[in-house]
Amino acid sequence: MRRILSLIALNLLIMLQATSQNLNVTQFKLLENSTVASQNRYERFDRNGEKCAIIRVVRPRPGFQFDTGLMDLAHQEDPKDHPGETWLWVSPMLRTLAISHETFGKCRYEIPVEVEGGRTYEMLLDIGTGRFVNITTTPSGATMVIDGDYIGQSPIYNHYLDMGVHNIEATRDKYEGRLQKVITMNDKNGDVINVVLEDQSRFYGNVVVNVDGNADIFFNGVKVETGTWRTQLKEGTYSVETRHADCDPQTTTFNVVAGQENKVKAIAPVPHTGYLSIYTRPRNASAFLDGDKPIDLTTQQTLTVGTHQLLVQRKGYVEQTHEYTIRRNETTKDTIQLERIKYVKPLAFYFGGGYTISSMSGVTGILGAVIKNNDIQLSYTFGMAESDPVHWYGDNGTWLSTTKYKQNTLALHYGYQFNLMRTLAITPQVGFSLASLKGNLTEGSTNYADGASAQLASIGVKLLLVPIHHLYVFASPQYAFTVGKSDNFKLLSDHADIKVDGFQATIGLLLNF
Repeated sequence: MRRILSLIALNLLIMLQATSQNLNVTQFKLLENSTVASQNRYERFDRNGEKCAIIRVVRPRPGFQFDTGLMDLAHQEDPKDHPGETWLWVSPMLRTLAISHETFGKCRYEIPVEVEGGRTYEMLLDIGTGRFVNITTTPSGATMVIDGDYIGQSPIYNHYLDMGVHNIEATRDKYEGRLQKVITMNDKNGDVINVVLEDQSRFYGNVVVNVDGNADIFFNGVKVETGTWRTQLKEGTYSVETRHADCDPQTTTFNVVAGQENKVKAIAPVPHTGYLSIYTRPRNASAFLDGDKPIDLTTQQTLTVGTHQLLVQRKGYVEQTHEYTIRRNETTKDTIQLERIKYVKPLAFYFGGGYTISSMSGVTGILGAVIKNNDIQLSYTFGMAESDPVHWYGDNGTWLSTTKYKQNTLALHYGYQFNLMRTLAITPQVGFSLASLKGNLTEGSTNYADGASAQLASIGVKLLLVPIHHLYVFASPQYAFTVGKSDNFKLLSDHADIKVDGFQATIGLLLNF
């Protein structure tokens, strides 16, 4: 047993020594046309304030360490846009570079040229397990994959391949090429591997992928379109994934047949859901979700995540609208207390109109408000009915003219509203009004008593019947008596039997809010 362990340790030591001896730099050169080191994003300075040079180390494996021994290694990084490379920012003073790796050993490299600040150099680091090759395609600009790993777009320069068999694939649009390459140590460094691409159009089919809900479509992990994706794919089996906010993504697998229109109905993402539980007082209320969708409030509702509007209605009660935010796998609960409709309201604004029956009837417009049952009402009556003809004579009995009169009235009433029932109220009222007469000359040349006016006080009552919400049917009988007259009105009263006081009644409709 001890002998076996000794042999294993000896073999490992021989392998490490061999690896250490094979670590070397196969090429170091100035990249004449590169301006990378002078660009602002890559510009660095050493401890003396001098602009650094960049050494692009092409290395077969990660994990290498670099040391100048003079503290003039200003910076080191592995750029994401240059896989397989380590960039070193070094001082123009650099002469030697120590290179080490846990597996491949160490070497000390003497820089063969004088390093200049602001210039870019390339170093090829060989670990002794393969060699550097240049890979081209016909035509160029193809996507290169070696042994299943993406390595970039052709041409690819100074790519390190270990000894053995390698599968090389190249694709560009509908062109593809494949070959196997055997790498041996007997080949010369810098060999060119060229992959010839062939037209594969005959193996492709048109593909149209549709998904409901305006979902995003992902292909090979990359978003390609929203809702509908049109493309061409080579015959075979593929998968797309559909995604949407607040949804579980879904995968759809489909086959593509060459030379045909392949229509794919992708599975839509499944929305995340939560729960809504509503209790109403009283029960048996009607409910509508998001405007027009009726739902049964006696059962718990499963809803999609997000904000929803709920309209609750019940005959004889004020409808209510509530907004709820539904969260994933959570239950939102609420109790809604419905309020009976107050058909006769203690606080309301109203307007409307009616017909006033009096000695000279007319159409009445009404505007008013109820504040804590105190009713204040403003109205104006447009005279419609004319008086009997009034004949005017001079002092000597000579006829002068004939006139008919209409009465217009501006009135203010105050009352206190008593609710007898939910749909019936009575409001005792007192009022003050200004009545004016409009003369219509039918014969003669002088319109006597036109504009005659009188001030009236009144006492009455307003009866309200509410057949439906927001609508009043009213009747307002009152008795008016004259408290003041203009000279023209006195003249008219003496000359004709025209009255503006006495019993009056207005019947009509009011809208209330």
